[in-house]
Amino acid sequence: MKIIIALCFSIALFSSSLFTASAADTLKGDDIQHFMNAMKPLKKLGKKYDFEDNEDTSAAQMPEGDFGPMSRSLAQVKDHKAYNEFKSIISKAGFSSPERWAIVGDRVMRAYMSLKMLEELTPEKIQELQVSIEAVEKNEYLSAQTKKQLLDSMKQMIALKGDVPKETKADQDALKPYLAKLERLFEE
Repeated sequence: MKIIIALCFSIALFSSSLFTASAADTLKGDDIQHFMNAMKPLKKLGKKYDFEDNEDTSAAQMPEGDFGPMSRSLAQVKDHKAYNEFKSIISKAGFSSPERWAIVGDRVMRAYMSLKMLEELTPEKIQELQVSIEAVEKNEYLSAQTKKQLLDSMKQMIALKGDVPKETKADQDALKPYLAKLERLFEE
């Protein structure tokens, strides 16, 4: 039950940002390929230089509720001595600008993470959630506010399985043919 509750809180915190896509066009295969082309050289660049998170690039500076790891990385590298190398890598990978790389990268990451999250919501997990919902509803030791938060989170998780916004679904569909290769690149 503790695992289900922790998962519910995690999903509740991130689902709104993971399942939102910009109103821009759907991810294109070329964009995804460009993003993957940049991954290995950027990892090497990251090993070459010390990129530590600092308060200037914190989540507080990102748009509210936005999951933007590449935008955050771009903000971090802009004032770094490695920025020119970074721009060169991005350009060689096929991007017109670092900003375009960040936009595409954020969308790739949102689509990837939402696909992985949905993958975890097996029929068995959904059944476990439904049992947990019943247990929370019957739990007399939880405050009304905690109970409501837990129930809302669990019900939201179940609803995610079939309630993915059209734009996010399109990005997920565009990413699926690249998923195995992307996973291998993440593991390297």
